[in-house]
Amino acid sequence: MIKLLYEGELVRENGVIKKASSSVTLIQTKNHNIIVDTSTRDKRELIIEELKKLNLEPKDIDVIINTHRHYDHIENNDLFKNAVIYASPYECEGCSLGYEFVSIDEFKDDEIEIIDTPGHTWGSISIIYKDYVIVGDAAPLKRNILENIPPGVRVSEKVALRSLQKIRSLKKHVITGHDGIVYADEL
Repeated sequence: MIKLLYEGELVRENGVIKKASSSVTLIQTKNHNIIVDTSTRDKRELIIEELKKLNLEPKDIDVIINTHRHYDHIENNDLFKNAVIYASPYECEGCSLGYEFVSIDEFKDDEIEIIDTPGHTWGSISIIYKDYVIVGDAAPLKRNILENIPPGVRVSEKVALRSLQKIRSLKKHVITGHDGIVYADEL
């Protein structure tokens, strides 16, 4: 089961990011209750309420996967006390916030595939589950994936474009970093 708990938000004024909070996605496999990206502190109660609607509590989540470690994707990691937090070993953002993590290379679940999608950061990853791919800020907005536009914040435009092409080639529904879902038939 996959459920988008919060679709994220990204507000820019004159090209400057004024507010950002990542999407939050729940995946339930046979073996794990997974949250992909935990958003910002101001979304804490919203996450708890959305979990309650599914008869879950933060203590029921055993895995957190951070698509990358920018603050707007990790600030609620500590809400999930029973979870192991996974991220790319190439990510160091957030380390100063005290969030310890395990390399995504050590995560095992037969229902989940993790792919590298660098460009926004060198360690950006995407999570594939059934007909969905959760891409974090490899495609922060629907427009990025629909129009093949690299994210505004990036370490490499060329690498970011390659990651967008990789994501599009999967022909799956895309859960963006800050703007909800792009359905496969829109691509």
